[in-house]
Amino acid sequence: MLCTVLVGISACSTLKEAPGINQLFGEEDPILGADPTAVAGIDYEIAVQGLGVGDTPDETAENLRVLEIVKGQARVYKLQDKPPPSIALLKRRAAADIDLVERALKSEGYYEGSAVISVDAEAKSIPGAEIDGETTNAEIKAQTLADEINDEEPEPIFGDIADPDTPPVVNIFVRKGPRYSLARQLTPIEPDVAPDVAERVRTAAAKNVGGPAQGVAVVDAEQAALGELNKIGRPYAKKGKRRARANFDYDTLEVATPLIPGPFTVYGDTTVTGLTTVEEAYIRDFITWQRGEPVSRGTLRDAQRALSSTRLFDSITVEIPSEPPTDLAEGETFYAPIMIAAEEGKHRTISGGVSYSTTDGPGVTAKWEHRNLRGQNEQLTLEADVDLVRQSIGASFVKPRYGKPNRDLIAGIEVFHEDDDAFEIFGTTATLGFEEQLTPNLAATLGLGLEAARTKEDNQTRDSYLFGIPATLTYDKTDSLLDPTEGVRASAGVAPWGGVFDGEETGFVVVDLNGSTYLPFDRKHLYVLALRARAATVFAESRDRVPANRRLYAGGGGSVRGYENQAVGPLDSDDDPLGGLSAAEFAAEMRLRFGNIGVVPFVDAGLVSEEVFSGFDQLRYGAGLGLRYYSPVGPIRVDVAVPLNKRDRDPNFQFYISIGQAF
Repeated sequence: MLCTVLVGISACSTLKEAPGINQLFGEEDPILGADPTAVAGIDYEIAVQGLGVGDTPDETAENLRVLEIVKGQARVYKLQDKPPPSIALLKRRAAADIDLVERALKSEGYYEGSAVISVDAEAKSIPGAEIDGETTNAEIKAQTLADEINDEEPEPIFGDIADPDTPPVVNIFVRKGPRYSLARQLTPIEPDVAPDVAERVRTAAAKNVGGPAQGVAVVDAEQAALGELNKIGRPYAKKGKRRARANFDYDTLEVATPLIPGPFTVYGDTTVTGLTTVEEAYIRDFITWQRGEPVSRGTLRDAQRALSSTRLFDSITVEIPSEPPTDLAEGETFYAPIMIAAEEGKHRTISGGVSYSTTDGPGVTAKWEHRNLRGQNEQLTLEADVDLVRQSIGASFVKPRYGKPNRDLIAGIEVFHEDDDAFEIFGTTATLGFEEQLTPNLAATLGLGLEAARTKEDNQTRDSYLFGIPATLTYDKTDSLLDPTEGVRASAGVAPWGGVFDGEETGFVVVDLNGSTYLPFDRKHLYVLALRARAATVFAESRDRVPANRRLYAGGGGSVRGYENQAVGPLDSDDDPLGGLSAAEFAAEMRLRFGNIGVVPFVDAGLVSEEVFSGFDQLRYGAGLGLRYYSPVGPIRVDVAVPLNKRDRDPNFQFYISIGQAF
């Protein structure tokens, strides 16, 4: 039998609890002061039936899903920690849930689903005057307070209240019925559009056909159909009245939603308002459309997102009029004006940070940034970074959109001093190059580097003057820079260097590969397994022909925790690190989050070899436990690690504090 019915399809939303009496009047009672209804409520239990035997649902995926639907919509579940003050109010709460649960079932495709909710309660009576047939705990409390204020004996009143020895039970009986499938979803267009456009719209609308007849799937397909119209000059397309037909014999649903395409719309003139120091020419560089082309809302959204990412504006919108003119003739093309409205933000920022480790001691970073130096988002940054091992001061400059939208010109200079167990160095570096975003997840850098340094190692002082061409390819498909919980991050760097070292010509090539992945174990990403690996090598005549600061090292807070900075690998006669021509590192963390606090057990491993990838029997292992506080600026990391196969020179433990995950 084929029956035609109207089926309500909508996404379920959480209903807010109705305000209390005092909230309705906007202030406290002038005599009693505090809200007299603020008394302990009646705790209750919940039993679900119909999904299995008794109050325990069958352990099937479908029944568990339906149980989650009930828990997600029924207020007796969501407000169980806010029990009502009387059985009558509990019954009202339960009665109101029937419609919520049944609508939720239909939104998930259970169009024959139904719910019966009742309250079973043992009660006792208090003798006295009856108020409206029943007296709530709150009314007893209010009457008692009023009598005390008036110096009168409390007037005994009565009504049914819960027996504290037998808490009431809310019984929810759910009949879910069959889950309907979506047999057909049609989007007739009135009036007709070009056949190829109509076909694209029909294809988009049918994308969920064959799956469950969920309300969200139907609405999603309608939005996809509208999106196809929005792409080709129909930004004012709208939905008509949806009709649905259920076939109760075959448990299927057919949906038809007419679409009204609106006038054909093309780009008109573009105006920019609200600028003060940002040049209008820079804003217009983000315009990718031409006057007379069909309007695409997606193109306008892309331009707005790109402008927002410049960090120049507190707000910026790129939009067309909300409605087309009412006097357009049938079939007339609308030349829509494009309006870019900007509100500039502050372009100068001062920031700082602190860190601590048992190797490097306390550290302080200070930074000053100007993001609009010459009116076109040029970024100048001055930064100082100081700890007990390394001190540096530097400046960097970025010219965005250099020659093409996704390319930046970058330049920098740094003066630094570093003194650790491996070497002491005074030096200056200068860089100039380009960074280009090849795809949304893939970026490349290519530049020139100059370095002049004086290195003291093993009581010998050596000068180096190097010229390099470093290049890097970076892939990042993670969900966060400081706290990734899913995805993959990888980089490959190649840097040929040549010049003079210790009075003789030298040349070498550094290759460095890094990769990490993040595997969540739950939907909310509260439990994440994080893995990292690194492999690097220096192709050189010998280790002695590579300046100490360009050799490879491992160990420390960002490498193999539990060991001192750069201490993994070969040592000299004084147990100082020598560095090597190859290095490998491995790390694994289990990130467990509980609210704003996280616990992270981890294990690291690494080696440094004097030759190209040899000495794997010299792997050093470290393990430890970390604590995370998830602040608004990112996780604050505290790690304690111990070396597992320590040497005599290695410490018993290491301690690290910083912002952001270890990798």
